[in-house]
Amino acid sequence: MDGIIECYWFENEHIGLPRTLFHRIRIPFESFDSGLDYVSQPECTELVVEWINLGLDDPAALDGIEIVMGRTPDVEASIYVGAAHNWYQIEKLTLTRIGTRYEVKCTGKVEFSREGVANDELFAFETMVEYRGAV
Repeated sequence: MDGIIECYWFENEHIGLPRTLFHRIRIPFESFDSGLDYVSQPECTELVVEWINLGLDDPAALDGIEIVMGRTPDVEASIYVGAAHNWYQIEKLTLTRIGTRYEVKCTGKVEFSREGVANDELFAFETMVEYRGAV
């Protein structure tokens, strides 16, 4: 199954966040044996990149977008493995439109050590995603 890109509006007056358009990218992984005896095997999970604040006038104008932690406002990314929220530090994620879909190229590091799941791992991938619009 391919991944998806969605967009959504969110506001929170208590923290001073006006109505803002955010994007979310969800990329499912094939089920795998994580080797962790305290969770059911095979594990099913996905990479979720959310709170992507691109400041776009057109939420579908994603061709050529580059996401970099520390430079792209608000973005968070994680992979649940071992029933733990494992941060994924994005070094660089790019979106390139190919026909009606987007090619994603991404490099980064999964911080498994924060939750005591495993050693941190470099993780790079390429895949295709579909833009689904507002949720």
